Amino acid sequence: MSKDSKKSLQDLKDVTNQASELAKSIWLAGLGAYGRAYDEAHDRYEKASKETPRLFTDLVDKGSRLESQAREKLGEVTSIGKTVSIEERISKMRASLGFGHTASADDLQRLEKKLDALSKKVDALAKASKPAAAAKAAAPKAKAPRKAPAKKAAAKAE
Repeated sequence: MSKDSKKSLQDLKDVTNQASELAKSIWLAGLGAYGRAYDEAHDRYEKASKETPRLFTDLVDKGSRLESQAREKLGEVTSIGKTVSIEERISKMRASLGFGHTASADDLQRLEKKLDALSKKVDALAKASKPAAAAKAAAPKAKAPRKAPAKKAAAKAE
């Protein structure tokens, strides 16, 4: 082998070694990034799992305080000098909206009479509108007299 071919072969080995080292470095950098991401995720998971019970307890405590404050405020509402509980207010509201009210036989009879009266009025209106519609359709339409064109009228006048 000549000196030039030995040098070319050595250069080729150097380039191959450099490429191999670069590929290995890239692989190790990717592996390191994965390891770092895993460690951070694991740390965050452990931190969150430790804080979750405390956070839940804090939220329950705050909700309890807000509930007691709301009950105090609602308990302060008075009706003619008498304190009204929230349950009483809810039952009054339900009664005013008709919830929980069962219809009596008198209520049903009253509603039936109203429906009968309304049905009679609707029937009467329907009958009254039929003759008017029939008369309108039967009446022949009066045609307006046709006007002669202006040129013909002027020619006849001369």
